[in-house]
Amino acid sequence: MKLLPEVLKRIFTKPATFKYPEKKPEVPERLRGMTEWTKEKCIFCMLCQMNCPPQAISINKDKKEWSVDVGKCIFCGRCEDICPKNAIKLTKNYELADKSRYKLKFQFR
Repeated sequence: MKLLPEVLKRIFTKPATFKYPEKKPEVPERLRGMTEWTKEKCIFCMLCQMNCPPQAISINKDKKEWSVDVGKCIFCGRCEDICPKNAIKLTKNYELADKSRYKLKFQFR
């Protein structure tokens, strides 16, 4: 009987959580998510690769390829800050989870 008033009060209040897959949360303006790379802007200076703390970025200058391992990336934004041509941008895409770590490596050509 002691819990009955509390139960009745909670029945008529708004829930504290929401149904995630159906309803997406509002993301902050400065959210750092998936890395986006623009080949046309890139001069392949390798600064992003050299300044990546977890070494998630790898560049092949000869083939003009750039890859990022999202499983290693800590989304610090150093690559975006250091790029002299603004070829790298961190997007608001935060839904990057996968069951296979091999699917977390993205290669751009």
